[in-house]
This record gives sequence, structure tokens and C-alpha cells, in this order.
Amino acid sequence: MTECTHPKSRGALRCRSCAAKHMATDPDIQRRRREGIQRYHAQPGVKIEYRERQRRMMEKVQADPVEMEKRRERGHWLRANVLTRADVVEKTLSEETRRKRGATISALRMRDIPAALREEYRRLVHSKRIPAAEAKQIILDQFKRQMGAKKATA
Repeated sequence: MTECTHPKSRGALRCRSCAAKHMATDPDIQRRRREGIQRYHAQPGVKIEYRERQRRMMEKVQADPVEMEKRRERGHWLRANVLTRADVVEKTLSEETRRKRGATISALRMRDIPAALREEYRRLVHSKRIPAAEAKQIILDQFKRQMGAKKATA
């Protein structure tokens, strides 16, 4: 570790700017921060409270036409100056990004269906032509049977 050569308080290894840079770029510190955030969000009620706070904030924003216009202008600026850049378009259209996006959308749309049985659900809906609601009920019944079998053997 090299010491900061900028003026700093007595006994400090780094000035405020270099200390902040170190804290923001050290992989170990970043890992510990991520773990702390994950622990916080894993607590019961935290996500619900967060969603409720976001919903209230968006209601205020949507009620204010000036704020909505500012957000609209910012969106137009982003589209014109960022989202159409060649590097951003290339990354957006890459196979890896498309795969991740598809997995995220599937996980959201099929959040009621256990992850291990999602392929079976797709097979029922697409190949067997079973309506989605019926296929969902079949999958959930199958999952309950599997869970009951696991409890019986445990």
C-alpha cells in the first residue's frame, strides 16, 4: 500500500479523497458492503417497506406535471445521447445480455412456479396445449406431492 502524498490529517495514511477512492475500489470492502446490503434486504419486511416507500414517492412524482416533464426530458436525453451509442447498442444486443434478460423476465412472470418445474410448465403449455391456469395448477399440485414425499422420507 502506497501512502497518499496529499495533505492529510495527523496520523492518517490517506487524504479524504484518496481514502474514499480506496474504499470504493477495494474488492474486499466492496464484497463486505454487498454482503451487508444483502443481509439487510433479507430481513423480514424490509422489501415490502421499500416497495411501499417507492410507490408513495412515484405517486407524488406522477401528481406533479413539472416533475413528470423533467423525467420525460431526461428520458429523451438518455435515448439520444446514451442508448444509441454503438458500444451500448452492441452490449444490449449481445447474446449474453439477451439470455440474462430472458431469464429475468421468465423468473418474474413465472414467480409462482417453482424454478425446478418451469420447464415442465412450458412443456405443458406449449407442447400439450394446456391452458396456462390449468398447467399452473398441475405444476403446483405436483410440487406439493413432491414436498409431501420429501417430508415423509425425512
